[in-house]
Amino acid sequence: MNKFISELESELTAYKLQELGLKENLDSLMLTNAKRIRPKLAWLLLKNFSEKITKEQIAVIAGGEILHTASLIHDDIVDLSTERRGVKTLNALYDQRLAVLAGDFLAGYGLQKILFAKNYEIFGIFCSAFEKMCTAEITQYFSSGKITGMEKYIQKSTGKTASLFGAILKSVAILSEKISPDIAYDLGIFYGTAFQIKNDLDAFINTPERDRNNGVFTAPDIYYSQTGNLNSAIEKTNILIDNEIGKLINIISSFPENNYKKQLIKMIEESLCRTINK
Repeated sequence: MNKFISELESELTAYKLQELGLKENLDSLMLTNAKRIRPKLAWLLLKNFSEKITKEQIAVIAGGEILHTASLIHDDIVDLSTERRGVKTLNALYDQRLAVLAGDFLAGYGLQKILFAKNYEIFGIFCSAFEKMCTAEITQYFSSGKITGMEKYIQKSTGKTASLFGAILKSVAILSEKISPDIAYDLGIFYGTAFQIKNDLDAFINTPERDRNNGVFTAPDIYYSQTGNLNSAIEKTNILIDNEIGKLINIISSFPENNYKKQLIKMIEESLCRTINK
């Protein structure tokens, strides 16, 4: 996997930008403390089916990661954040105007990477995913300060986070010869949804003031508003995550039996492990 990640990160920072200082800032944002959850999932999926990873697949995965970074820049502007992963945000280093332009620049660069695959269907998948991400953020804006129903929260989480997971996995499957694109898409959607709920639960327990100050209420907030019991809200949110994990394990159960399948299950269990109230 190390070689794969190295090749991927070379693709992430291959753009040309005259303003070298800004390029250093963007490189730092894309490379510093990155978990590479989406690429690792894609790699394990492909290796599980004994697929050789092509340059086109690496370009598509890189494009997805770049679009994700572009969305983070815009998130930081909306949330007035000053730091991400221990690094100052672009809107803190410069101002909101430049940060918007930098996010747009990366979005364009990401789409160019995706075009390298020369596949109209894949390009459409990513355009649709990016549209869903933006729609979810717009919905969140108009829901600010309101505790919505669980169905709306799941829809927002799917659009905001899971849609890009689904786009990346479905696209690499389309470029393979052995993997069902629909199964790959479901794997990405279920994982991405669980991943967002998990992040929201962690934030609810560890940094509750951040989202609430922005008027954003998530799954544990919804449960807490119904029960008034903190531990019950946490447990119900963990059960919500467990349900998504169950869907993931059900999909993976039909995969070939090998070490990559074991690694995939381990990654799911470790990254989506239960959050305990300390």
